[in-house]
Amino acid sequence: MSIATRAAEKFDLKGVYIAHRLGVVPISEASIVVAVSAGHRGMAWKAGEEVLEEVKEKVEIWKREEFVDGGWSGGRIGRGMQRGDYYLRLRGENRDVDL
Repeated sequence: MSIATRAAEKFDLKGVYIAHRLGVVPISEASIVVAVSAGHRGMAWKAGEEVLEEVKEKVEIWKREEFVDGGWSGGRIGRGMQRGDYYLRLRGENRDVDL
């Protein structure tokens, strides 16, 4: 079951949309959008928070900051990744996650 379907059923949502950008994301631009609609604001808010946390937990997200001088910083392993996944990610072998 997808993250969106699970949230829709749990919180009785009218709609769910999740999009995560791939590749270079310029500074100050959004890297993820989570939009939910529900009959009550509180349920929508809780659902949005839960969806975001589940995406962060399950999706392979690797942050690499690149600097003007050509240097870079990174190498930390995101919560949704294991060390083996990190190396696969660097080689360009992504695993699909059902959003």
